[in-house]
Amino acid sequence: MALLLDTSALPEPDRADAVRATLSSHLQPVAVSVAEPARARISHWQLGPGVQLIHNVAGPHRLTCTSRHLHSGTPERLSLGLPVSGAVRMRHRDMPFGDRVGELQLADLTSPYEFQVEEASVVEAVLVDYDRLGLPVEAVRDAVPRLAASPMYDLLRHHLLELPGVLDKLQPELLGAATVELIRALIASVSAPDGPWPRDVSAGTLFARVTAYIARHQRDPDLGAARLAAEHGVSVRAVYAAFAEHGEQLSEWVIRGRLRGAHRELAGSPAATVASIAGSWGFANPRHFARRFRAEYGVSPTEWQRGR
Repeated sequence: MALLLDTSALPEPDRADAVRATLSSHLQPVAVSVAEPARARISHWQLGPGVQLIHNVAGPHRLTCTSRHLHSGTPERLSLGLPVSGAVRMRHRDMPFGDRVGELQLADLTSPYEFQVEEASVVEAVLVDYDRLGLPVEAVRDAVPRLAASPMYDLLRHHLLELPGVLDKLQPELLGAATVELIRALIASVSAPDGPWPRDVSAGTLFARVTAYIARHQRDPDLGAARLAAEHGVSVRAVYAAFAEHGEQLSEWVIRGRLRGAHRELAGSPAATVASIAGSWGFANPRHFARRFRAEYGVSPTEWQRGR
């Protein structure tokens, strides 16, 4: 992570200029107006080539991108943003100029827009270059007003909320690749299904979509290929093939995820029985759970729970 700006470390007369310079240089050429007293704490992560995450805690300000800001040298990218708190409005293409807090905001940054923060707010945004995304600009523009209808909407919203908290635990490039695949699937899910690129995107992002679904349903006992295929509108064979393409096995992926969950819960639940925790994570056979736990972590579940 790079802390781009913390205005609390600057003299008050310099803060507004610093906010304007930081936002215009890390987004794209835009007009930035900042209300006094200017306050901002802006963090930035590079998630591999062509993928950035910005976390902005700031007071009132406005970004305005007009046709004069768009020229041949403007980076061709999109933004998927999430205003987490405060009061945020955006005018972009077919979207009404309404309150956007808690809603995903898809923006084609090759189009004019106005983004207005009206009070102290927290906003996260992933910026993806079109070259990395691999989708036509028209696909993104068509998806802007339809985004809320996507079955991927809540998944992406949760993903953005959790992203900053896991960046120190996983390789940024892996998170960037997964984020790009999920955004592609989000856009494809609200596009006309008869075109060639939505079909290609759906096939290419199946592994990311299925593994994200598994992570949200680790405790469910029926988390197998048949359920995953039905949830994602594909065949059972396609589910197995998606894992094979990544050198993985579905059953082992599910078991490892459940073991991680049980590992965390055992450490924080000294009064609970090992069998009850194992059962809550989908292990019906305590002996099987104990054997897999020891193989994964080098100690028995009981030893781990007791801190040995």
